[in-house]
Amino acid sequence: MKISIMHISDLHRDPKNPISNEALFNSLIQDVENSAAEDPPIPPPQIIIVSGDIIQGTGKDAKKPDEVLLEQYEQAEQFLGALADRLLNGNRQRIVIVPGNHDINFSKMFSALKEINYATVDEKKRYELAGLICASQSKFRWSWGEFKLYEITDDTLYEERLAEFIAFYDRFYGGTRTYPSDPTQQFDIFDFSELELIVVGFNSCFLNDPWNRQGAIHPRAFSQACDELRKRQFRGRLRLAVWHHSTKGAPRQDDYMDTDFLQQLVNHGYSLGFHGHQHKPELIDEKFAFGGDRKVNALSASTLAGGERALAPGGTRGYNRVVLDTDEWQVELHARQMANPDFLNPIWVKSFLPNQKSFQSFELQQPRPVDPSAIASQDLPEAEKLLREKRNEEAAVILEPLAPLHDMAKRLLLQAFVGCNNNEGIIRCFAEPFSPEEIIAVCDALWEKGQRDALRVILARPVVAEHQDPSVVHIRTKLLGRLGE
Repeated sequence: MKISIMHISDLHRDPKNPISNEALFNSLIQDVENSAAEDPPIPPPQIIIVSGDIIQGTGKDAKKPDEVLLEQYEQAEQFLGALADRLLNGNRQRIVIVPGNHDINFSKMFSALKEINYATVDEKKRYELAGLICASQSKFRWSWGEFKLYEITDDTLYEERLAEFIAFYDRFYGGTRTYPSDPTQQFDIFDFSELELIVVGFNSCFLNDPWNRQGAIHPRAFSQACDELRKRQFRGRLRLAVWHHSTKGAPRQDDYMDTDFLQQLVNHGYSLGFHGHQHKPELIDEKFAFGGDRKVNALSASTLAGGERALAPGGTRGYNRVVLDTDEWQVELHARQMANPDFLNPIWVKSFLPNQKSFQSFELQQPRPVDPSAIASQDLPEAEKLLREKRNEEAAVILEPLAPLHDMAKRLLLQAFVGCNNNEGIIRCFAEPFSPEEIIAVCDALWEKGQRDALRVILARPVVAEHQDPSVVHIRTKLLGRLGE
């Protein structure tokens, strides 16, 4: 199966180069049409990934920042909605969105701070404060521009610095998805079951603000997302992750994530990651450092609509097209770049990668094989609980894939099918009956469904014809009489 993904990032539009929705939308649609005729052709996207920085945002002293942000998000919503309508048959659930540092309301962030007059603090206290500034998840902020020290004193207001993004997210998905304000819950799972693919969107702006610029995902958010993926419906799926910040930077930069995050992705079975922030395309091949041969590949996209000042040195606007082949377990990364100098009306073309080609192929890490014994230990207790609650149909859904592998699951499945009068299920799963309970259930089901010839075959089998259990003898005699034999 081939899966085509459009990866766009850093949509923030420079006020000095205010490209319109119409021009940006038309340029991408034209490129989708053009690239379908290239060699190799790029299929139209089935999924669109937006890896943060949806808007330009505002500065510390902006007038009416809430209104400005609302206007920017409305523009972004119209643009992304138009892409969904044209490329995804209007299905917004096929667009994966995460926040970036530009999506933060800096005015709310600054309102959550209180200045600390360190000049009046004794030397011992200053030493303690210096350590607290650099501590993990510190609530202290140092402003080099002002040479002032601040402390976050209103945690609720500080967390509301993403309130406008959260409102945009809820509107965009029509309330079918909501984005929590609690950093420990800031992830979302997009399940593409027909593609056997799952995408998890993370917020890499945990504690991120202008005076604490590094990217981070709350540890509990990451852990809870990984635990969710252990659920039955997600097993065996190809796992993709999306976040905003890059995982490396230049020596004088501080606005990137700890590279250990990629090791965490490998450890938890992710195959691909998508991010932006650094405004240039890049492919990272990260091997697991602690044994085994698993890996993850991280793909970075350039800025889609940033102005000249937002471009990386020597870089251009750009975005990525990614094609996954889950039959051959290969990936094609196609980087696209703006070729013309008109920032208000871009033309997208192939971007030649370091391999001197317009695309780069690499191996796609396969999902981990599912361990049947681990599945049984997780699912059997849940199925037994459902049976006790007389929720037989739900229990049968859990038990049917386990029945060929586990005797207890097989016995419980028969109980579930009998409990909900599922004769089709009994005939399908117990066509080779062995125990008295199975023989009786299959014979009754075949009689009820009018499958007389199949019933005669079952009754003639030695396991039934020679069975000495009184209940089997009784059902055999009764049914043979009905069949006139």
